[in-house]
Amino acid sequence: MIIADLSEPQKSLYVIGANILTAFNNIEKKLIDPLELYEIFEADNESISISYFYFGLDWLFLVNAVELDGFGNIKLCN
Repeated sequence: MIIADLSEPQKSLYVIGANILTAFNNIEKKLIDPLELYEIFEADNESISISYFYFGLDWLFLVNAVELDGFGNIKLCN
């Protein structure tokens, strides 16, 4: 799952995580609701299920690239 086979690289957590970070960097907000970020993500990328999107967010959280505030909004780590 972290590195998917070559037939579906869009389901690799590395690819999903990179695309999430790109979507986040293209907006002006410092905090964003996960569902709003998913909509922005979908506009620029090949559609994936929301489950894979959340797996990508989990991956980014595990590697300390993003964090959650007390309301469940996502922000980038410095």
